[in-house]
Amino acid sequence: MNIKILRLGHSARHVEAAAGTTIGELLEHEDLSSSGYALSVNGLGASNSTALAEGDVITLVPKVEGGVR
Repeated sequence: MNIKILRLGHSARHVEAAAGTTIGELLEHEDLSSSGYALSVNGLGASNSTALAEGDVITLVPKVEGGVR
C-alpha cells in the first residue's frame, strides 16, 4: 500500500508498506523516529501502534513545550 509521510522542514516521502503495518513499524523501516513529534493520520491523532491503510497520510508535528513562568 502507498503511504505518504509529512514532516515539517523535510520533503514529503511516498513509501510502500505491507497491509496492517503500524506507524511505528513504518517509521522504524524508514529510519525515522517519532520522539519529539505528535503523530496524526489523515488529520486525526494517532500513536505508533496505529495500523495504516492504503493512501494514509502520516504527519509528524514537532512538539512545542515551554511558556512563560
